[in-house]
Amino acid sequence: MHAGSRTVRTHRYKWRQILWNFLKALPFWLLIGGFILIILGMTVTVFLSAFSTHWFGTVLPAGFTFSWFTKAWSEYDIWLYFKLSLETTFIATAISLVLSVPGAYVFARRDFPLKSFLLGFYQLPFMLPELAYALPVAAIFYKLGLAETFTGLIIVQLLVGIPFSMVILIPFIEALDPRLEIAAQSLGADRLRMFSRIVVPQLIPGITASAINIFIRMFGAFVVILLISGPKMQTLNVMVFSVLSATGSQPQPMLDSLTLSLMLPLLLFTFLSMWVSRRLQRRVGK
Repeated sequence: MHAGSRTVRTHRYKWRQILWNFLKALPFWLLIGGFILIILGMTVTVFLSAFSTHWFGTVLPAGFTFSWFTKAWSEYDIWLYFKLSLETTFIATAISLVLSVPGAYVFARRDFPLKSFLLGFYQLPFMLPELAYALPVAAIFYKLGLAETFTGLIIVQLLVGIPFSMVILIPFIEALDPRLEIAAQSLGADRLRMFSRIVVPQLIPGITASAINIFIRMFGAFVVILLISGPKMQTLNVMVFSVLSATGSQPQPMLDSLTLSLMLPLLLFTFLSMWVSRRLQRRVGK
């Protein structure tokens, strides 16, 4: 009986501890769950409204249609802004990779004065608020005549793409076996051939991950693009913001369809990034 009562007390103590831990964590999980529900609720509301024929006083819309997207794309010429966003982002991504791969290799393989300072400088765009560097960049671009130009949009995206690509690529290069590079040079390969034949093929997973991530980041860049784009060189996100902040007469489903026109590509690129990252991790693991 004595052993049995001790077992009962032990079980009661464990259950009390479990209950107490649950009660302590309950406010945190309620806060997190409430935040997630609010975000999901707003997203689902915008999604349903963009496809609704009529939605007033009911839980779900009365019907669904694609007509709001058709009207929005024809009235605001969304394809032109979407095309401009893709063109500038693709070009900026390619240039960022061409410039960042050799730079990341130097940072990963060489020691030189001010290396830590330069690495910290490359990380400034991630630590500073975007407005902190967007305002001086916009002022310089207007003085140089680069604002409201196609070239200016590409250059300003490089200010984001190159540092972000460097931060991604440096760990990939540091993980490579330097003995392969030493062996290639001992067999007569110059630095250019060694870099193109030995380093770059091993960096394909890192280059792919870097390309997708900087593409998403540059495609979604907003503040600095808003300040230098002007009315004739607006990217898709700037155009959507301009319409949402200035309109007062458009139906809400049309405004929601404009919002989805920006959200859906970003979500698609994000899921593509996650899928490619998993594939690369599995391949590298093998």
